[in-house]
Amino acid sequence: MWRPPGPGTGPIPCAGCRNFVQAVKTLPPAVTDFFAAPGLDPEQPAEICVDRGDRESCLYGSWYHLTGTLTAGGPPSGQLCGAWLTLAEGVEITFSQKCRLLPKDFPRPCVLLDPEWRRPWLSENKNPYFTPEE
Repeated sequence: MWRPPGPGTGPIPCAGCRNFVQAVKTLPPAVTDFFAAPGLDPEQPAEICVDRGDRESCLYGSWYHLTGTLTAGGPPSGQLCGAWLTLAEGVEITFSQKCRLLPKDFPRPCVLLDPEWRRPWLSENKNPYFTPEE
């Protein structure tokens, strides 16, 4: 798992995260417009991880923090997230009031934007998250 590097934090450690840095730049306008509306940068998640991969892509999970509260569409009682919304092919999001990895100085209250997105494998290196079936 990776959080965006701050000044002087060095190279990005895992292959999936290095690929994300390239692949997030290929998001369709519907997704970039959605992120732009509240002032979020899709290239700066609070957290990113690879769920799984295939020959040509990876399914990423990530977290983004927003200041505010959910007035509708939040998670049902006992669940972490609300309903999934499709923004574009291979890009779904959900929201939660349970903010993880929230910096201590982040304004409260907080809403967690939780996208799950399939992005192309663009790295020059082989996709280590794909294991062909034997």
